[in-house]
Amino acid sequence: MSERIPQDFIDDLIERADVSEVIGKRVEIKKAGKEYKACCPFHNEKTPSFTVSPEKGFYHCFGCGAHGTALGFLMDYERLTFVEAIEELAKMVGIPVPITKEDRVVNKENNDLKSLLSRVSKHYEKNLKESTIAIEYFKSRGIDGKTARHYALGFAKKSYDDILKNFGKTDKDRKQLLACGLLTEKDDGGYFDKFRNRVMFPIRNNRGEVVGFGGRVIADEEPKYLNSPGTVLFKKGELLYGLFESKKSIAERNSAIIVEGYTDVIGLYQFGVGNSLATLGTATTDNHINKIFRISDQIIFCFDGDDAGRKAAEKAMKLCLPLVRKNKEAYFLILEDEDPDEFIRKHGHKQFEARLATAQSTDEFLINICNKTSDITSVKGKANAIENAMALVNTIQDGIYKDLMVEKIASEYNLTLEKLVNYVPSQKITKKASRTDAQRNKPAYLKNRPSLINQAIRILLHKPELGKIIDLNNQFKHLDQKGVNVLREIIQLIHAKDSIKLATIIEHFQDQKLQRYLSQLAMDEGLINKNEMLSEFNDITQRLNIQDLRKELTILIERAKNKSLNDQDARRLKELSKNIK
Repeated sequence: MSERIPQDFIDDLIERADVSEVIGKRVEIKKAGKEYKACCPFHNEKTPSFTVSPEKGFYHCFGCGAHGTALGFLMDYERLTFVEAIEELAKMVGIPVPITKEDRVVNKENNDLKSLLSRVSKHYEKNLKESTIAIEYFKSRGIDGKTARHYALGFAKKSYDDILKNFGKTDKDRKQLLACGLLTEKDDGGYFDKFRNRVMFPIRNNRGEVVGFGGRVIADEEPKYLNSPGTVLFKKGELLYGLFESKKSIAERNSAIIVEGYTDVIGLYQFGVGNSLATLGTATTDNHINKIFRISDQIIFCFDGDDAGRKAAEKAMKLCLPLVRKNKEAYFLILEDEDPDEFIRKHGHKQFEARLATAQSTDEFLINICNKTSDITSVKGKANAIENAMALVNTIQDGIYKDLMVEKIASEYNLTLEKLVNYVPSQKITKKASRTDAQRNKPAYLKNRPSLINQAIRILLHKPELGKIIDLNNQFKHLDQKGVNVLREIIQLIHAKDSIKLATIIEHFQDQKLQRYLSQLAMDEGLINKNEMLSEFNDITQRLNIQDLRKELTILIERAKNKSLNDQDARRLKELSKNIK
């Protein structure tokens, strides 16, 4: 199934789906007025704080902050991918997921490439069985035959045409090998094998299909590690080594360990720690973290104590901050003198588990980083540490978790909460930076009344029908404030349907950061007086209309200066100049 599912279909699917039915089949829910209540399935509680609204197509837990649509619930509760959740929801609603002719072609091409990669992987495994030098290498690393088979380890011969001769007999075969990243094209148009004289680590996707390879030299050559190049199947920023092999263990422990290397994953597995993963020669990305949080509530980053390991851990911590919440947490363990593979082989399973138990929570690691990068024995150094800590905390979504982080920092640096909340981290604003730049960078704690655009979006999420009074052909045509494109798209979506749920609006936007932003606004219902929504929305649109006209006037004045006005523009300029003060 291609992931290019039409957005119109997704919108229609969310509109048809009954979120209470989806959740009710998996969690015991009870009617409470127009809504349903339950004990939250995402954290332990005795008093129900989990609310499901069929009218909005949205659920929200007031205890842990978990929230989302029917689609999001399936992804979080059943650990499904986006496409898998779409397929499951479509099955429940009773409508087929559309597959276009183009989809069928792409699916066939991708399946052909996966089949080829599988056959090449088996060929590398066969090579390993026949290579004394490769077998000795794995033995020297302490990897036994059973483990090698579990991870389908292999060997690429010291040959420029082993893969080419065995799998590239026709022009079509060679093009497929090139598309898989297994061949390198010569300047003269010929080809040669990309991987040579290397032990091979096949990389599988979530379904266990081989999508690429990692190779390590067994001689003194460069580069030491070589991964498949980016292809239609192989995306380094999204894939994780060992995910398929570790999925069951991660689900059982509800915890995933992120390490730096393939052999770390393999070594930990061989010694009884089967829930570890590694990135593919790249730094951790927010895609990686989101993917792991789909199948686990806890991530432990376990890195070497060298500079590279510490920098990798610090970067991972910064990426985690906007993504963690009460029921999703990250921990950090730095092994000073050994990597995870070396540590577990030297000290054993129990000692490694004991060290994992000492991993620092995100708040502890954040403060530790800030203290190490500043001399907190001096006033200036302490101020720097506080500024750095608050700058990081302000990347966290507003909510209970963020409030607790601020309290922790206040306690650490012996400040009152009031002083810390009102504290402004200094902004590095150049002379050319405008006042708008400073406002954009202002911490969340210091933002006053939301922008008009923000207010308009919030109201439309809760009362979408108000969007029908807006005529985008004559309104909001010239506005360029932050968020106006999102506002326009929401209004267009509302006009396209007779009625629409809050959930449909959220799922219409595939950008995850934007979805989180809209979900946050959706939970701010208490800030809106339902009886005054219409009058408030009318007031907001009237003020936005005035801003729109002023922007249009500015544009026309600029055209007049450049002598590029036509007759219609000139009449419009005269009209606006007379009416706008």
